[in-house]
Amino acid sequence: MSASPIRSLAIKMVRRSAVWKRSTFVPAVIFTGPHREAQASIFAGAVAGEVPNADVSHDHGRQTTFRTLIDRAAGETGDLGARVPGSWLPAPRFPLTQIILFALRIHEEREQPPEENRGDQAGSGSQRSRDAVYEERLREWRRRRAPLRSFGGRFEYFVRFLGGPSIVAAIVTVLLTKWLETAGAANVFILAGSFVGAVLAALAMARFWSSGTYRHRWFCTEPYVRRGEREALPAYLRRVAEQEDDAVIERLLMFAFLEDLRLAYRRKAPWPGWGRGGYAVLRLGDIGRDAERTNFLKVMHRVLTDTGRKVPLLVVAEADVWPAGLCGDDHPSAARVNPAGPDLLRAHADWQDSAQRVSPCPYLVMDRSAAYEKFTDVPQVKRRALRRFRPVGYWLLVATTILLPLGGGGWWVLRPCGSGLSSMNGECIGLSSATVNYDSTLAPILRLITDQNDSIPADAKIYRIIYFGQLTRSGEQDPGHSLVGTAAELTRLYARQLETNKQQSDWKVQVEFANPGQDFTNAHMAADAIVKRAAWDHSIAAVVGLGWSRTEVRTALEILCGAQLPAVTTSAGADRLRPLGGKMCPYFYRMAALNSHQARVAVHWLKTGLPLQEGKLPENPKVAILQQRDELEIYSEDMADEFAKIYPANLYRRYVYTDDKDLRYMVEQACREYGALFYTGRAALFPVLDDAWRTHCAKRNVPVLSSDDVTSMVATETKRNPQGHNMDVRFISLSDPRTDESAPAANNHESVVREIMKQVEAERKKSTHEGHPAPVPLPADHVMLTHDAALAVTTAFDWIRGYTDGMDVSAGVQDNLRGLEVAGATGAITFPMGKEPHDAQNRRLWLMRAVPRERLERVDVCHVENTMVVCEGAQEAKAPS
Repeated sequence: MSASPIRSLAIKMVRRSAVWKRSTFVPAVIFTGPHREAQASIFAGAVAGEVPNADVSHDHGRQTTFRTLIDRAAGETGDLGARVPGSWLPAPRFPLTQIILFALRIHEEREQPPEENRGDQAGSGSQRSRDAVYEERLREWRRRRAPLRSFGGRFEYFVRFLGGPSIVAAIVTVLLTKWLETAGAANVFILAGSFVGAVLAALAMARFWSSGTYRHRWFCTEPYVRRGEREALPAYLRRVAEQEDDAVIERLLMFAFLEDLRLAYRRKAPWPGWGRGGYAVLRLGDIGRDAERTNFLKVMHRVLTDTGRKVPLLVVAEADVWPAGLCGDDHPSAARVNPAGPDLLRAHADWQDSAQRVSPCPYLVMDRSAAYEKFTDVPQVKRRALRRFRPVGYWLLVATTILLPLGGGGWWVLRPCGSGLSSMNGECIGLSSATVNYDSTLAPILRLITDQNDSIPADAKIYRIIYFGQLTRSGEQDPGHSLVGTAAELTRLYARQLETNKQQSDWKVQVEFANPGQDFTNAHMAADAIVKRAAWDHSIAAVVGLGWSRTEVRTALEILCGAQLPAVTTSAGADRLRPLGGKMCPYFYRMAALNSHQARVAVHWLKTGLPLQEGKLPENPKVAILQQRDELEIYSEDMADEFAKIYPANLYRRYVYTDDKDLRYMVEQACREYGALFYTGRAALFPVLDDAWRTHCAKRNVPVLSSDDVTSMVATETKRNPQGHNMDVRFISLSDPRTDESAPAANNHESVVREIMKQVEAERKKSTHEGHPAPVPLPADHVMLTHDAALAVTTAFDWIRGYTDGMDVSAGVQDNLRGLEVAGATGAITFPMGKEPHDAQNRRLWLMRAVPRERLERVDVCHVENTMVVCEGAQEAKAPS
């Protein structure tokens, strides 16, 4: 806070409200008492160098009139129109005020006795000749004062108007390149031509605005001397100048002055008003001894009352005593705040309370003993009263409106991605049947699918399944683990496509790919691309994949549900994944068991004794829940919450972590107090957990129980090195992760899946360059769930094969997915008949155990009926055939 209370009050009153709030009413501050001039000087000087400021308190030996006061404040050389050093903003402009002053000057010159060299200006005295004088003088005046003559004026106006043309140029560029189907150098020329057009348009608009032609339309709406709709500007100015009622002219001149200020402060992108952090200040002088200055306030008061406008101007004046008749009849109930105490900020707050009426009194009277006799005696402060956040924000906004459209248009036409895809952070996002822009580690399986697509006869009827999953990666992430789940899902999708297209039918299934990018970051873009495609392509049957429980996936589901497209998720089990405010969308189908079911099975396993390397853990141990905190993740928090709902409250505690460092610390702390760890996080941090567990927990014999997300990683490691791995974890899987002789195929579907996996694995090994490590084995859990998702869609389509070509395939598939019953690789698939929920019923969960240097062991297979956990026992359970 400033050293002077008066300075503090000045800063508070001058500072504008936040950009998202409405403008406040600014009073006229009148200082009374013996030290009024010193106080007014301190008050006005507090922010004089930081906001538009004019001091008309001294006459300097010249006669003062209402018009000269306006001219000194807002005329062609007026102080309010001077640029404020350090503000980083253009000065306010007063074209409306100045053109009226200009007209009044012409009239005054014409009223003077004619001189020899001015006889030709008088003309014949007709209205036409008088209009011609104003027209000629106006043309000369405009040429003389054109702001585009200076570099600063050219730059500010040009930048102000370049945003709109930039947006149009970007749109034209994109539409032209798509319509002409151009690429490379042709796109560069189109972009350059659009940019040149935007520059020329901005220059034309800036010149038009700077001429005042656009602003002068305001005279057609003002209430004092209204301009006719078709009345020429010179004729109107002549009519204004010849007005006989001085009161009307004063009100028009005041209203124009206030309108110019309002335009300078208005928040209309990309107007500089966004960046102005403080109101303009006008020090009027002694209104008690000068009738013209008193009249200035009266006219301002009258105009504000007539128009209801709020003026961004703080008027500072002084008087011996409060002029009792200042308000006149405009405010018979005007309130006066006279702060005798030292708390001036409180006095201002009281005035604001009194100003809540429809027509508040615009005067705040200050009667206070002087703390300092001169402004120069006030202790100075080093920092600015007004920060530069707003000017910086304004220029950032201007730069954004210019660079973002042009940059976006340029990026669009010069993008490295193929048709239907958009480049985001080095990844190609969107919907496409082409695969050249997807990760090279997926090339073997993608090639098999595209070959199958290309083999479809030209005369065949086609329905499409869109795979929605991560097909690219950003940064230097390990492709083996980051995309192995995608490769597994595509493997089974290919298997089902191959099976279906071998059937004797006119209908063939084609697979296309929607890529949301690394960690489904741009899932909404991929979903939007699908929706736009489905608006005209009715051959889309369903969307399959969406295997992560993340906020981006939920957003994508909401978009797909809004377009009434069936979406079948594979391994996403979070209860909170449900779109549309938590309610189940009628078009959302889930293959995996819910997290709430998985949590119940975990609790059941803990209550019956979690297996250790030797023996079992005592029933109902104290459990430390390791919960991953990520604002984009739903899975971990959802799993932890579902577990906490049913496990005894006194037997668990949550340990929340955000990164690997947090996780190591939490594991160390948890193993000191708890008998088991329940890991609900993602597989990416499981190696960190494993390392921390060996350091802090292994000797304490504290076992780790994990939810399903680690299934692929654990199964892959144990399969790649069955006799040498060090995995020691108990986990729950959504399907049987074993594909070796320890787990024979339970049915024909599973046998087919395994055969296709072998074929794909062979293709993957062929694509591995010499010296590179072998590809990570495909995890079975992703394969089986995707198989069952594709099986559900193709089975639902079988019921509408007899329909005519051109039908809405998704509508028919949606009708038959409800109530569907089919046996899949992971067991029976049953969807309820109603509209919601569409979670597959009684989905089985595999309780798995990994111990060092041994193969994966299946402990049990369970499912949840209502709230009861039903298990098949320790014997090998067979899925229904």
